[in-house]
Amino acid sequence: MASRSLLTPQFPAPNSQQRQGGASTGRNKVALRPGHSLMDWIRLGRSGKDLTGTGGKILNVTPEELAKHNKQEDAWIAVRGKVYNVTPYMDFHPGGVDELMRGVGKDGTQLFDEIHKWVNAESMLEKCFVGKLNTESPRKRGSSASRKSLTIPNGPAALPNLNGLKPPSGPTPPRHDWFQNDDRVTIVVYTKSKEMKPEHVIVDLKGRELLLTAFINDHTFTLHTELQAEVDSDYEVKVQQDTGKVDIMAQKTVSGKHWSSLGSPLSRNNTFISTKDRTIAYRQCKLLSVSPVTHDTKLLCVALPEGSRMSVPLGYHIHIRHEIEGVEVVRSYTVVSPSFSENEQDERVKQGKVFYLMIKIYQQGALTPWIGKLSEGDTLEVSDYDGNFLVSRLTNCSHLVMLAAGTGFTPMVRLIQEALVNDRNANRCLKLMFFNKKTEDILWKDQLDVLSKENVRFTVEYVLSEPDENWSGLTGRISEALLKSFIPTESETEKLLVCACGPTPFTKEAIRLSTDLGVSEDQFHAFLG
Repeated sequence: MASRSLLTPQFPAPNSQQRQGGASTGRNKVALRPGHSLMDWIRLGRSGKDLTGTGGKILNVTPEELAKHNKQEDAWIAVRGKVYNVTPYMDFHPGGVDELMRGVGKDGTQLFDEIHKWVNAESMLEKCFVGKLNTESPRKRGSSASRKSLTIPNGPAALPNLNGLKPPSGPTPPRHDWFQNDDRVTIVVYTKSKEMKPEHVIVDLKGRELLLTAFINDHTFTLHTELQAEVDSDYEVKVQQDTGKVDIMAQKTVSGKHWSSLGSPLSRNNTFISTKDRTIAYRQCKLLSVSPVTHDTKLLCVALPEGSRMSVPLGYHIHIRHEIEGVEVVRSYTVVSPSFSENEQDERVKQGKVFYLMIKIYQQGALTPWIGKLSEGDTLEVSDYDGNFLVSRLTNCSHLVMLAAGTGFTPMVRLIQEALVNDRNANRCLKLMFFNKKTEDILWKDQLDVLSKENVRFTVEYVLSEPDENWSGLTGRISEALLKSFIPTESETEKLLVCACGPTPFTKEAIRLSTDLGVSEDQFHAFLG
């Protein structure tokens, strides 16, 4: 019998909260009025006030009834078969009233998945639950009241007519196989994708339960099995990039024992679905170390459970979830390097055993006050990685311009690491314009200064909005005047990539100004939160 499930699934399925790609993608947040933060919403839900608008009565809501509640002052929305009164939530919605109004009066599941897939709607809107959405046709709803039983006749006449039915369509899962000798078991997946890399494979092993997740182009293949016998948790993953062949090699716990089969298939075995439709999964990870970066920002080293392997791709992020006052709160954080110094890299990162996060602690935030109190040995729930940044965009550019504000610096860390340290393309130039309030807010300033002195290809400019009297550098906020002299013109480079990340208003302004300066959509990449 299989042991308890390796991972805790979470629906909705993941897709990038930071919609990376063209300048127009991403979830846009708005500035909420004081008293309308997530914590304020949680407190309102616990106040005992009726947020359903129905006096707490659970209704059977028809689409016709749902359609009547389509105004800002009377707004219902259906998500995954459940109807919520979102009228009281309007001013608390991070995306603003207009975005929320797009889904009211109808089934907003698809819209929700396009924008908020990482959010647990059931937990967030629990106090607004009106009832279940009844999607039966009016004719069926009318006849069901008088229909007490259904008798199925016997004999061939009872069988449906199968003529003309076509087999299910869709991509065929990749072929997989396994081999063994006295000491080792090897599992092979033939993806046939020349884009496959080791970081595209996530493996979770707990006892005899093995879950292999392979991201193949825009689809996800899952191999889920209870192995016939136990193997060591320190297995090896190899990917042949020319053929896309994936090998998982594990030592048998009992050497010399012959396996008659790989094992028994489990619930998710041999599934092959669109990555955007897959179900997110969380792991109980352990905090190995916490070190200060600035007065309010920390660097966390997080270890995956024994038997799990996940190397996070460049430009991707993970989700952390935790229950705050009865409400599940989820936040996304981009994975960073432990340092810019080659001598301070952590080999366990490449092995997929640990990852690093740089997190600013907001005292009035929903999740970070809890994160700020974590210490070595504490556990936290971490999801699969998420994102869609293409490394080819970086390797194909000759000029990389990065615009970062505050912790919007985190996606730039590994971009700099990859483009400057790992890929020694002597012709590639990197420029970072880093916006902060004060000098003490600048993340890794000492390391950035060392990089700029030691590498003629790297330039960094700091811009402060609240400088002290000793500051002699640039001041102000992002503007055309600052970017005009910083972003190369078309005549200076044909292979330009501009990346921006920061608070949404900053990133949107970076998009607008860059466009005005002639940067095309395929030359711009926005990390939006």
